[in-house]
Amino acid sequence: MSKSKRLLELMIAVNKKRKFTVRELAEEFQVSSRTIMRDLQVLDDLGLPLYAEYGPHGGYRVLNERLLPPIMFSEQEAVAMFFAYQSLQHYGALPFSEEAVTALTKFYYYLPDDTKQKIDKMKRRVIFWTPKRQAPVPYLQLLLDAALQQRPLRIHYDSRDGAKERSIQPIGVYSHNGYWYCPAYCFLKSKYLLFRADRVLSAVWAGEDHPTVDLQDFPINQWFMPPDERREGTASGSMSKLKIEAKLTVNGVRRCRWESWFQQELQVDENGEGRLQLLIEPNEADYFARYFLTLGADVVVERPAEFVHLIRQALSELMRVYNVKD
Repeated sequence: MSKSKRLLELMIAVNKKRKFTVRELAEEFQVSSRTIMRDLQVLDDLGLPLYAEYGPHGGYRVLNERLLPPIMFSEQEAVAMFFAYQSLQHYGALPFSEEAVTALTKFYYYLPDDTKQKIDKMKRRVIFWTPKRQAPVPYLQLLLDAALQQRPLRIHYDSRDGAKERSIQPIGVYSHNGYWYCPAYCFLKSKYLLFRADRVLSAVWAGEDHPTVDLQDFPINQWFMPPDERREGTASGSMSKLKIEAKLTVNGVRRCRWESWFQQELQVDENGEGRLQLLIEPNEADYFARYFLTLGADVVVERPAEFVHLIRQALSELMRVYNVKD
């Protein structure tokens, strides 16, 4: 086996083992202990964070920040990887944002010159635009960590009713229209709610004695399913949903497809007009009432009556502001 191939396989092996002895590696690679020592020194010079432990139970171990082995990419794969990251550049906040910048810098630096030129040309012709929000999102990474570890957080959240303390257990995070959102189980309301990450004013880990919910079988992609198809478990305690029914003009269908996220709930007729049946939480009614108002006469909500009343209230308030008389 050539030295370069042995070094690559050795890097893969020590990353998997995490803790090992020189003798174990020498037997596995069928070389002398002195050769393994030299190879480990090369890997250490390349940046693999090795730590030596002495004594009868000593050996080597790899620190948490491991150096991953090199991966071979085709030119098209390299371009695809670069633009996959570029598609996120207009977000004001990203998980692992600093690491992403350094990874992209390394990735671009080691590309062949002709591949760099191809990427540079494409950057002038392709852009992934997302509204860049200026609101800071300092706890985005912590929300994601809590979802990964299935641990609850104590947060101070700025809601429509004012800032309140509450405990949540995040399901995950997702982005939409430049904002980051965090679906989570709220222990204060005993139900699943959606939180906007930039409205989290503070967040800390809850105590070890804090109750938890089992979200192992509730991946974040289920959040986008109709509520009756979600597997939220027995602890949801959710209130009855409001079922909104509305009819749409041809232009209303276009706008809903373009601007909104409820695609599955939209039914389009042969003439291009459509109908919308949407289930929402009662505490989201004000938001959706004002949203439908922005669509003007292209969307007419037919029921429920209490939701139609909210739209009329919002419209009356708008007319009052602009001094429009009935």
